[in-house]
Amino acid sequence: MPATTIFLLIGAFLLSLALALFLYFYKAKGRRSKNAIFASLRFIAIFSLLLLLINPEINRIEYYNEKPNLILVVDNSSSISEFGAGEEVKTLFNRLTTDPKLKENFEIETFSFGRYLRPADSVDFNDSQTNLTAVFNDLSTLYEGRVAPVVLISDGNQTLGEEFTFAAQRLSQPVLPVVVGDTMRYQDLSISRINVNKYAFLNNRFPVEIMLNYSGDTSVATRLEIRKGNTVVHSQQLSFSSEDNSQVVRVELPANAVGIQNFEVRVRELPAEKNIVNNTREFAMEVIDERTKVLIAYSFLHPDLGAFKKAIESNQQREVELKPIPEVSDLAKYQLVMLYQPDARFRSVMEELNSQNRNYFLITGPKTDWKFLNQQQELFQQEITNQPEEYFPVWNENFKAFQTEDIGFSDFPPLEGNFGNLNATEALDVLLYREVQGVETTMPLLGVTTAGESKTGFLFGADIWRWRGSSFRENGSFQKFDDLIGKFVHFLASGNRQDRLVVKHEPLYNESEEIIITADYFDQSYEFDRRAALELQIKNKETGEQRQIPFLLNDSSFEVDLSSLSGGDYDFTVNVEGETLSRSGSFRILDFDVEKQFARANLEGLQHIAKQKGQDIYFLQDFERLKNDLLSADSYATIQKSRKKDVSLIDWKYLLGIIVLALSAEWFLRKYYGLI
Repeated sequence: MPATTIFLLIGAFLLSLALALFLYFYKAKGRRSKNAIFASLRFIAIFSLLLLLINPEINRIEYYNEKPNLILVVDNSSSISEFGAGEEVKTLFNRLTTDPKLKENFEIETFSFGRYLRPADSVDFNDSQTNLTAVFNDLSTLYEGRVAPVVLISDGNQTLGEEFTFAAQRLSQPVLPVVVGDTMRYQDLSISRINVNKYAFLNNRFPVEIMLNYSGDTSVATRLEIRKGNTVVHSQQLSFSSEDNSQVVRVELPANAVGIQNFEVRVRELPAEKNIVNNTREFAMEVIDERTKVLIAYSFLHPDLGAFKKAIESNQQREVELKPIPEVSDLAKYQLVMLYQPDARFRSVMEELNSQNRNYFLITGPKTDWKFLNQQQELFQQEITNQPEEYFPVWNENFKAFQTEDIGFSDFPPLEGNFGNLNATEALDVLLYREVQGVETTMPLLGVTTAGESKTGFLFGADIWRWRGSSFRENGSFQKFDDLIGKFVHFLASGNRQDRLVVKHEPLYNESEEIIITADYFDQSYEFDRRAALELQIKNKETGEQRQIPFLLNDSSFEVDLSSLSGGDYDFTVNVEGETLSRSGSFRILDFDVEKQFARANLEGLQHIAKQKGQDIYFLQDFERLKNDLLSADSYATIQKSRKKDVSLIDWKYLLGIIVLALSAEWFLRKYYGLI
């Protein structure tokens, strides 16, 4: 208690005593015995009232018992019921939560988990995914710094997240695993993962990567087949053993039809194999026809023309026509027009491109007529000096139009262009700047611009054929250079501007996964419009059932969750309210339950957790042993703790009662003796 408060209390005591003595011994007359009683009552009332005004704080120590938490975590995934252990798990769950001894010694808290950890009073084993990593991460946050042993009832089979044995290391609490399911080791072949690109180009081949696992003690042989409908498109023999128990098969398949293509991968089952559900898996990808026709219009022959043609046609989906400018006609049949060192003869071609807002690729050099070009377009204005200049390339890592890399530009020979400053009236996305006579400048050499309603590529230098040769000399192939030119062609030939409505979806979903379709909608200025109302119309191809579902805004895109749909083939259309814009597509939902892919419990993983936590492993019939271990462990004992609490005297209700009683008693006594 502060010294100031002590002095105030002493002063209040003396003041109360002085007032009581003054009232009943100095001013009042009568018998001293009666006055002593009145003075005492008045002293008590005044002193109590002054105590309330001073309101000192009183330190009070409270003692209480803190029981440890017992965290009961139950696997609620469908694999528990697949093992036929659902009723046993429920029985153990109920016994642990209702046992009197455990309730007396622990604060029992119950959770269930599938994809996420959540509080639960009961379990139904309906979750379609298992994420043990989320369990350990969430418990680490919830019970940090507390005594909270975790009883984990699970088969240990995980379908989501990182390896859960690593996540368990981050949890500081003891973990007592209870193993659910068959722990016998059976022969089992499984397809664990298939990696494939979402898209492939028509008449190309696309890679497929298949990961297979084997569980068993003997050597076995099997056959892998990839089917498209009833046709086997790939087949090969495989062998496994207890030591060589996993393989990655890489194959290339032909993309010979446009659209979504569905494939099925099968591994022939073994004679003694118990679970054959995981021997089959499907995948899908979309084949697109990217055939692009490119016109290179030129005013004179140059080695650059052949270099561009070879680089562009390295992609079999692209075709290049070289035409002198007098022979150019019918631009509509080309997806991209490249103008090589234009002069006045290009006037009609450039006027047509500009009037139709067509994309084009402009290549200039020493023989470019810049007087004509400065008048014909407003993107670039070159100072006219009629003097050549050599430019070395300087790579700009902040180029945004598409992904690219430095392919060794610093080692490339210089290009020949025009001496003088070049001014750009619009912001350019520059891939390469110019280095002139050893000085790096901010003048562009190679890049793109999306000014106005069209996209324009530019290269302000000739002799790029030397770059292609230099790339071959450094890398042993033309691929890196050809890929770079191919990206420019793809970017410029893919349309004038981005679509105002962009819908993203997968061609194939598993029924146990989240099925999310996202959409981006842009206004007339190509700004994302958060106010738009988007609706999805979806139809099941087999049953004809139709539904309309609105999109919900999620941060910077619109989303619709279709996870409630059953397996089947679906067509959909996305519409924008008040607009004529729409996008259509289709997808397939596989009747695939990843929880059915497991033939046995992951005994090894649960044993690893128990060992790293210094605990035993338990089974469903081990309730009594688990209970006794929990009750007998000294580290889980109830702890008596003290808590120091400062209590204000004004909160002490009895003091107000003392004041009322003292004043009441004084009044009744004075009334009794006839003093009032």
